[in-house]
Amino acid sequence: MTRRKSGFWFRASGLLLRLAADRVRTLSLLEQGIISAANFVALLLLARHFDPRTFGAFSFAWLSLHFVLNLHRSAVVVPFVVHTADPAMLAAEAPAWRRLNALTTILAAAALGLAAAIVPAVGAPAWMSAALFTAAMFVPPAFVYEFRRRWLIQQERFGAAVAAAALYGGGMVGGVGWAVASGHIGAAMAGMTCANAGAALLCVILAPALPEPARTPAFAPFLRRLAHFIGWSVASNLAYNGYGHLPPLILGSLAGPAPVALFQAMRNFTQPLSTAATAIDNFDKPRAARALAAGGPAGLARALAHTTAAMAAMTLPYLVVLVAFGDTLVPLVYGARYGDPTPVLLWFAAVHVAVVFVYPLETAMVLLRRPDLLFFGRVGSAAVGIGLSLALVPTWGLGGAMAGITAGIVASGLGSLCLLLREKPWMPKPPRPGRR
Repeated sequence: MTRRKSGFWFRASGLLLRLAADRVRTLSLLEQGIISAANFVALLLLARHFDPRTFGAFSFAWLSLHFVLNLHRSAVVVPFVVHTADPAMLAAEAPAWRRLNALTTILAAAALGLAAAIVPAVGAPAWMSAALFTAAMFVPPAFVYEFRRRWLIQQERFGAAVAAAALYGGGMVGGVGWAVASGHIGAAMAGMTCANAGAALLCVILAPALPEPARTPAFAPFLRRLAHFIGWSVASNLAYNGYGHLPPLILGSLAGPAPVALFQAMRNFTQPLSTAATAIDNFDKPRAARALAAGGPAGLARALAHTTAAMAAMTLPYLVVLVAFGDTLVPLVYGARYGDPTPVLLWFAAVHVAVVFVYPLETAMVLLRRPDLLFFGRVGSAAVGIGLSLALVPTWGLGGAMAGITAGIVASGLGSLCLLLREKPWMPKPPRPGRR
């Protein structure tokens, strides 16, 4: 048993060393790490210095922003990454992509603002309406920064993306420091808005100029060409949000802001894992797309196997340490404010282990340009996640929301695997018989 453990840690260490030797991936990890570290420090300080009700209301706004930010990624960022892998396509269609991002930003901000206006009419408390309105204000700078940083990454300007991330991090931590010193959480909201806006502006300044297209692409034909991909991508992401992001919002709606504060406070400790996964996705999804183009399905399989191994090497050791020492670490950071952390940390560990193995299955369907399969794999999972959350939150509280998230992710992975094996989207379609 000891030899087996030693062999595992030796292989994991070797893989991490190989990852560190990859300059581009290292810069990608650094960029995402700065953003995640800033978010981690900001949320940790807010959770420590503000009462659970105040921090819970802020967390509801934060989670609402990330709900629509995930839709933005599916409507704009993922199609952008997949369809502009060729630099010539990026140059030719740049104006259309910028317009799509602007349109999506306006729609998301308007939707949250409308929700903020409507929820009091259905009996929702004032804190929820204020949180939704705050999320609507967060949307424009957050969406522009997300799009522009992906633009830099697509142009392989990772150093510039790191510089923008550093500006974002400084703005976030500075705003939270101001909030802690003044006792007003509104200062943190202002800092977050300025951090996103400043980083977005720096991305625009540092992006290399593209050659002007010979003909400005018409927006309507551009949308029609991408409508199938974007439509299924957004639909699948809506289904993902059903089990990935709705449960804590259901928790806030049914149990108030305090359990949401506990959710966000414990989630902070797994934020480094989300950082690693996002950074790997930023770099490996374009790399896997190129591997598919160069080597076909076999090339894609090799690229995704490498990605899965990298995620496992970064995730599993961290989870072991977190679960083993969480009952000491959490009180050290937050005091006795959030009680025994072990059950919630175990739930988060289960979530992240599931993500490691589900990720390559879902990524394969995106890169094979079958987001319709991704949607069908997720829609049942959304029903599982939402159904469990609604059923269990009234009695289990936060545990009910975590059960919904975990079960949804596992169901999505199983559904994706079954659909891939049944549909085999990498196989050429047989020609249709001609009409007589």
